[in-house]
Amino acid sequence: MTGKKLIKRLILIAAILSVAASAVILTPARASGASWAIYWYLCGSDLETDDGAATLDLVEAANAQLPDNVKLVIMAGGALEWDNDAIGSDALYLLEHTGDDIEVVGTRPLRSMGDPGTLRDFIQFCEENYPADRKALILWNHGGGSGGGICYDEIYDMDFISFEGMKGVFESLYGRNPRAKPFDILGFDACLMATLDMAGLAAPYADYLVASEEYVPGYGWNYTGILNALARNPGMSGRDLGRVICDTYAQDCREYGVADEITLSVIDLSKVELLDMAVSMMFAESLLSILNEDVHLDEFFADFGRGVRKADTYSQGSGMVDLGSLAAANANLFPEAAEMIADAINESVVYQVTGPYRKNSNGIAVYFPSLGDAEGTREYAKSSAAGGMKSLYYLYEPLLNGGMSDEGMNFFIDFVSSLESGGVSFDLDAADVTPAQPQQQPGTLTAFGGGFQFTDTSDMGFDDHPIELVEDEDGIEYFELNLGPQKARLLKSVTFMLAVCDDEGIPVAFLGEDADTAEDWENGVFWDNFRGIWGSIDGHLVTMFVKSITDEYILYEVPLMIEGRLYNLTIAYDIEDGEYRMLTARLDESETAGLSPRGELLLSDGDVVTTVFHAIDLENEDTVLFENETFSISSDSAFEEMELDDGYYVFMYLMTDYDDNIYYSDMAYIEIEDGYIFFHDPNA
Repeated sequence: MTGKKLIKRLILIAAILSVAASAVILTPARASGASWAIYWYLCGSDLETDDGAATLDLVEAANAQLPDNVKLVIMAGGALEWDNDAIGSDALYLLEHTGDDIEVVGTRPLRSMGDPGTLRDFIQFCEENYPADRKALILWNHGGGSGGGICYDEIYDMDFISFEGMKGVFESLYGRNPRAKPFDILGFDACLMATLDMAGLAAPYADYLVASEEYVPGYGWNYTGILNALARNPGMSGRDLGRVICDTYAQDCREYGVADEITLSVIDLSKVELLDMAVSMMFAESLLSILNEDVHLDEFFADFGRGVRKADTYSQGSGMVDLGSLAAANANLFPEAAEMIADAINESVVYQVTGPYRKNSNGIAVYFPSLGDAEGTREYAKSSAAGGMKSLYYLYEPLLNGGMSDEGMNFFIDFVSSLESGGVSFDLDAADVTPAQPQQQPGTLTAFGGGFQFTDTSDMGFDDHPIELVEDEDGIEYFELNLGPQKARLLKSVTFMLAVCDDEGIPVAFLGEDADTAEDWENGVFWDNFRGIWGSIDGHLVTMFVKSITDEYILYEVPLMIEGRLYNLTIAYDIEDGEYRMLTARLDESETAGLSPRGELLLSDGDVVTTVFHAIDLENEDTVLFENETFSISSDSAFEEMELDDGYYVFMYLMTDYDDNIYYSDMAYIEIEDGYIFFHDPNA
């Protein structure tokens, strides 16, 4: 049986098995009474200390009027300073909504809210003192996605609860597979927590996961709207309350003008087995194509990485990417699994809200490793294990570790074997499946008898690769990068960089990166579309870097200094209408100790900003950040293309391979004089 025919039969049987599996995890219906309790774990952190964001949400909650059968109990802590007189940083504070206000009902000795034991004790206290027919647990703070965690305590050096730690909390309180799920909703008023791994972790303990794939603004959810809706209808289901959370959140974001990139989804956790099966099929189909030599291992990861660039990605450095758009962009690699994933997401995500520049977000994110983020990758390995969703980790394992572990190999064998029980014959011996051997040469997929080698791109001539000046039949000149198909197949992105030169033609400052290129990946040929223009705000030249490239829009980041702090302003280029739009500015992660920033600014009339550039230190082969022009934003301010000043500029292509190695082509000079562009032949 050929690999393709085998896959089609595997898919059919997998679909049948997944329906049966999803039915198994359904729990007995919860009592249909009309009482609700919301347990709110409020870790204020720097969000409270710097901006009073937790206090604002407490005020929102206090503005709601609650009946006796709707309870809200809160544990607050984790911040060095609180913007109210009721809570301090000397203890953990327990608060209760009394019906028309929120009052302190007790304290606990100071302890890290990033300690899983603190969360466990809070839930136990709530269960004993605030039982209800329906319950929700909400965690409020920074979120780090599958490569991080939740509830970073500012007092305790940003200690946080990992996915592994959260699993331990639930297991210690409820066991591994409770007969009845303790929560209707597990909610995260935090960034990046709508992940496949969290869905797997939460499935035994909640009916629905309510969380965002993307950033969440500092002020978070709309607690007045949420609680008032619950007060009006205490009989509503968890699914209905999840929808209210999404709708009130989106309404708030629209009113504040920060809805362009929002996401929030309600995930039905009874469908987790279906999701797990679909993603496992992605792993199996990918691995089978490699084993059948349909694609080389390094070329697979390069192609996979190109798909990531076309998907919705979140928070630079977090590694989180939308599962649905990732699968769709890579359907050429695993066509059957891509269709299964789309179906599983449609079944699982029962409601979501998205902004216009998150059109490709489907409600569930997964981790894609960046080899420069070793800490995040290590945390992801633990998160995937805690969520029981390890097939994607096994897919990445050769890239991360140079080979596949016995555990990964056995997962593949067991997965295929489970499908064989449905009548599919698959000869594992023909695939040369042998156990992984320790101490093997890095770069070898040892679990399958070796034979799969990663290509070392360092000696392939990518660095300083020549580029040519080409003139088309219309007399238009451009720089061409001709890598050829073999080299191109090892790359996951090609963009270009531009630098401004001094009077002697020496590059002194980077202007940034652009994706305005034409690409022929099949033949490995790339052309720039340089038109002598660059991005600006009100005529002030800016640095810009590519953040995300989709079929509908390209997102850029522009660094700016605002009130003495470094922000990144998101710029959207709408491909359909050819217009640029300034979205929100978020604190750079250098300002937030590497955490996903929740501090957002919508630039408005009177705001003073300073452009930021990277000076080139040729002697030390380094760049240094420096501030350039300072100006005030007006109500008419706009991001627009401006003609570059007369002078010399350096152009070079930037290439990123499957292993995140970055290479720069040869430099070429561009001269602008009186508005005319002169391309200097780099080979002259």
